[in-house]
Amino acid sequence: MVRILVVDDEAIVLESSKKLIQSNLEDILIETAQNAREALIKMDQFKPQIIMTDIKMPGMNGLEFIEHIRKQDQQSKIIIVSAYDHFEYAKEAVKYGVEEYVLKPLTKQKLIDIIRTTVHKIDEEAEKRNSEIDNMERYYQSVGLVESNFFNSIALNRNYMKHIIHYRALLDIAFEKGYFVCIEFASIDFSASMEAINAYHQQINHCSEDLKTRLKFKCSALVSSPFLNRIFIYTEKDSRDQGMPFWQQLQRALMERFGLKLRIGIGTTEMIENISQSYEASMLVLRQSEEAVCMCYGNLENMSTEAFDEAFLALYEDFYTKRKRFKPSLRHFEFEFMQLLKQPATLGHAEASLVELHILIRHICFTANVIPSATYFDKGDLLEMIAKTPVAKIQHFERVVKDYFELYSRIRRGEYNDITLAAVEKIQKRFKTEISLEALADEIKVTPQYLSKLIKDDTGITFKEYINELRIEEAKRQLRQPETSIKTVGYDVGYNDTSYFIRTFKKYEGITPRDYQRMVGK
Repeated sequence: MVRILVVDDEAIVLESSKKLIQSNLEDILIETAQNAREALIKMDQFKPQIIMTDIKMPGMNGLEFIEHIRKQDQQSKIIIVSAYDHFEYAKEAVKYGVEEYVLKPLTKQKLIDIIRTTVHKIDEEAEKRNSEIDNMERYYQSVGLVESNFFNSIALNRNYMKHIIHYRALLDIAFEKGYFVCIEFASIDFSASMEAINAYHQQINHCSEDLKTRLKFKCSALVSSPFLNRIFIYTEKDSRDQGMPFWQQLQRALMERFGLKLRIGIGTTEMIENISQSYEASMLVLRQSEEAVCMCYGNLENMSTEAFDEAFLALYEDFYTKRKRFKPSLRHFEFEFMQLLKQPATLGHAEASLVELHILIRHICFTANVIPSATYFDKGDLLEMIAKTPVAKIQHFERVVKDYFELYSRIRRGEYNDITLAAVEKIQKRFKTEISLEALADEIKVTPQYLSKLIKDDTGITFKEYINELRIEEAKRQLRQPETSIKTVGYDVGYNDTSYFIRTFKKYEGITPRDYQRMVGK
């Protein structure tokens, strides 16, 4: 719908112009004014795209009116219709970017042709702007994908150097010498509500977006999307490098703005071909130091195999007994693991122990009816971890074990009631199908209310939540294959509505199935 304002001191001209335009052109809104003052008032509300005005009018003349327009509006198309053929008028019209200067008398067809041509120009310009916006959106989407590819390649120890020319061209960073920064957020309590967990992940996402804006003009840097409870930053070591005081100030500013506890680890400065060492150091220094902001200077102390083995046993015990210190134990174990990676002689011991601990924890969860048989006997998760690089192994282990502990820690100490055991066994076999509390209670010969209470008392979660958690765990297993369709996975695990599956997955995991698939895909 194109909006036209016609300005003329003769009422008959206004009326005839309005009728003529409306009868010959579609999708047109017309407003009229008998003088420039009235027109300026109407412009604020009507916001015309085309203004057709006379020059000689009482009070403010047409050229003065146009001068006022251009002070606040450079886009509208202005058509002058005048009986005065003066060169000075035409010169002033050009100065103010007037579209047409037409002399009276004006035939009906001439008027329609002028309006139609001007409308066509407006449509072309709008299409061009939309095309430019689309191209810009596609460009930023491409840049976002390239940034993600860079960080994923570093995290998964892929050959990022084969794409370095494209990274330099698209991301406008030299990628010659730099360092990694790891921002690690304090983990949320496993007993927190789903609303609190969702809010926690949203805040981390908001923090990532804030950092991308905050660092844009401060230094040559890239900011990753969240990796679980971490955000990574690659910073080029150049004249704009901010130094330690900047990161200390940033840590305080982020905590104040987002209300999340966080620490910052700064890796070693490396040439781009060795930058993965800085990435590892940025995480490792957070395990060694207790400072809010800590920097690795390349002299991290080597740890013994004995210390790693002690961390192994402590983590296993804390998991099995559901101790609150499980999370710091996991952090300490990860630190010891990363230390052994620096020693070729102990690398094999560290990797073998990691796989062993993964198997032991899976067995704990299986015997406690936390994970179904299908998940336990499917070795895809283990095979996936074994195929990864050492750094990617510990990240995979950390993610999976945290998920398992969240499920396992909700179970009441001691064995399930016999009725609960019978219900859990049936649910684990049939969780992919439609299963109601009433039908299950009828099979076990108890009331739905009693069964609901027993399940909640023994597992710490409701009947519906128990089914959802089994479905989401199975969905995560299937999503490890990057070619798997989100819709297919949703249907397979029991969700007939894909949108509902995506919402439920995000509720439990804090990210969408597609984002999860990108994060863990091979």
